[in-house]
Amino acid sequence: MKKYTILLIFLLSISSNSQNLLSKNFIRNNLNINNIISYIKDNKERLKADSISIEKFLVTNQNFKKKYVEKNTTYEVYKILNNRPIYRSTDNSSASLATRTSRLNTGGITGLNLDGDNMLIGVWDGGKARITHEEFKDPDNLTISRITTPDNFVSISPSNDHSTHVVGTIGSRGFNPTAKGMAPKCNIVSYDWNSDTVEVANEVLNNGLLISNHSYGVPVLNENGNLNVPVWIMGNYNNECVSWDQFAQDSPYYLMITSAGNSGMDSYTGGSVNGYDKLTYEKNAKNNLVIANSNPTVNLSTGELSSIIINPSSSQGPSDDGRIKPDISGDGTNLYSPIGTSDNSYDTYSGTSMASPNVAGSLLLLQEYYNRLHPGTYMRSSTLKALACHSALDAGLTGPDPIFGYGLLDSQVAANILTNSTLSTPTSIVNELTLNQNQIYERYVTLTSPKKLIATICWTDVPGIAQDNNHNSTNKALVNDLDIRIIKDTEEFFPWKLNFPSIFMSSSQQDNDVDNVEKIEIEDAIGTYKIRISHKGNLVGSFQNYSLIVSGIDQTLGTVNNNFDKSIFVYPNPTSSILNFNITENIELLSISISDISGKNVMQMPYSDSIQNKINLENLQAGVYFVKFTTKDNVSIVKKIVKE
Repeated sequence: MKKYTILLIFLLSISSNSQNLLSKNFIRNNLNINNIISYIKDNKERLKADSISIEKFLVTNQNFKKKYVEKNTTYEVYKILNNRPIYRSTDNSSASLATRTSRLNTGGITGLNLDGDNMLIGVWDGGKARITHEEFKDPDNLTISRITTPDNFVSISPSNDHSTHVVGTIGSRGFNPTAKGMAPKCNIVSYDWNSDTVEVANEVLNNGLLISNHSYGVPVLNENGNLNVPVWIMGNYNNECVSWDQFAQDSPYYLMITSAGNSGMDSYTGGSVNGYDKLTYEKNAKNNLVIANSNPTVNLSTGELSSIIINPSSSQGPSDDGRIKPDISGDGTNLYSPIGTSDNSYDTYSGTSMASPNVAGSLLLLQEYYNRLHPGTYMRSSTLKALACHSALDAGLTGPDPIFGYGLLDSQVAANILTNSTLSTPTSIVNELTLNQNQIYERYVTLTSPKKLIATICWTDVPGIAQDNNHNSTNKALVNDLDIRIIKDTEEFFPWKLNFPSIFMSSSQQDNDVDNVEKIEIEDAIGTYKIRISHKGNLVGSFQNYSLIVSGIDQTLGTVNNNFDKSIFVYPNPTSSILNFNITENIELLSISISDISGKNVMQMPYSDSIQNKINLENLQAGVYFVKFTTKDNVSIVKKIVKE
């Protein structure tokens, strides 16, 4: 079927020289290759079976069309369920200003000059993008395109306006400055939505794909206002969610970004909460990033936001088990971008279809920046997702909600967090960690003046149990349940959790046992706080990799390994002069340091037998201090003491 013209073959021959071999090998070395090969095989078989059932249905039901366009929206039969066709559709209804992505680009006020150079992103959509459009030319060589279409497109197949618009939102070079994309120098691989699962897996396996964008889905209602799917589909964690979550588990650096859908103004009977519960199929997976469509107002002269409202067409969550979905929102309202009519045609579209690539292109820049800060590596998908949710600008109700998710993407704040985590005295934390069975991870952070302390964890969770045909099932999709707490003295701070199934759909700070993103926010925090990560029950596999983001701090006092917490005993406490300590386990100390409540280091000494396990505190003023014992294995054991 590969009947490409000579021109198309030439354009395809550039085939993304992006993400150099070192980076690709880094990603590939962290894949579960055998599982991915099995995933590809299983999905090929499923897609073949779906194709056969679709063709059989259409032969005997000729009043149904396989694919058609209605009001600029592409519809195509996705599968046959209960002898009725389920249609997929594109999610149609200044973005870089609203999400502050333009500040990261060359010439932006951050000075980072991030344009997606040598970065690869994938786009799956209702058709092929127009690769010859003037916006997709390589700025360094205008005779070639940065867009490739590996699908079996024949040379005469028409370009798709929607696909071209989505690709342009991500990567237009700015030939028309109004249409400049988020990552104007990136390379993009453009596919149609058929065989998306198999093609994504092949791109990850062969080209180290980090991010894919999917601006389509299964709408709640069809164009005639009738239900497009059985009512149990809405909010349901079904087999497709399980499949995507398994692939994410096997591909820890890959993040699927998908639009929430444009069913926000649709109504139907049988939802978990009236006016909500409009996410279908893969939108209810745990390990992807689902994007709502906000309508922010931006001062064009200053670039500052003046208001954020939701576009009413944006599909609302949550998932049936009360998980916070969508995850965040992007700017998808009235976006000007190229379309496929000609090489110099443009148009203005709205919808979650536009919000999703706004976010996808922005997050690609954050991966580019992380790679600059840490050559040869990229963020795990859980780190990137945690960073996006952590730094999002709250909108709507206080805290996350099933309309905006955690809020509007803020690329500048996210980039600042990455920068600050690499300072000689870090003022933010970006850590990729592992929690073992029965382990508790703790670390202390200090704020010397009142400011907001935010801590977020995210993990790529093990696939849950599919709930197909189980209407409004509240069975939890979460498998490995990690917990984050922040503690100061006797006060304990909790993460956000949706008040489900309250009709008001607000959230409050409480124990969260459904989400694999947990975020704590403390206003006007000052002093020293302990961040604690633990888990409930048994961890599948006996461990769970996770990502930790912390911002607002002035100093970190180190990590506490609670496996060694009882290995050192200090006394008397309180003390007026001499602090004694006993080593109760076989550990080798390297050094001892003492910090005051502000985090200032007031005493430092190497450990030796000559000190006879005594520390003289006579010269310290009365107050609270933290004594940190550091072992030769670089484990820190911190004890809180009171000097009288």
